[in-house]
Amino acid sequence: MTAAVTGALVLPVVINRDGLPLSTYPMYSSSRGEQVSLVTARAVADDGSVSTLSLGVIGESDDPLVVAGELRAVIRDGRAEQRCREIARRAAEWSGLADDAVAVEIVTERHDVVERATGDASLVERTVHARCEVPV
Repeated sequence: MTAAVTGALVLPVVINRDGLPLSTYPMYSSSRGEQVSLVTARAVADDGSVSTLSLGVIGESDDPLVVAGELRAVIRDGRAEQRCREIARRAAEWSGLADDAVAVEIVTERHDVVERATGDASLVERTVHARCEVPV
């Protein structure tokens, strides 16, 4: 019995195919770095404080991977200002927008992975790609 279980675990590696019970998918086969870059959009108040926007406001989706992918694409393609204005228009109509929000920023933030996981201050660097006013 032990030989059969061991064989089932090793077989995907031997035949170089991904599958159950062992995944050889590269996403899970290497360690991650000590820092991670996250792209997002956020609301900004006059005093500089920030608040979170919903995924629906940022990217009209509830899938964080889709929203982040779209933001990376608009940054790469030089369309961050245009997307910022679209997000600001949706934010202006969103009931969850902070009362003191006056602008939207599209940003890439680099965080320390361990600090972020433990809930400590983790921001290493922030790059603002676009800033636009929230319509009144």
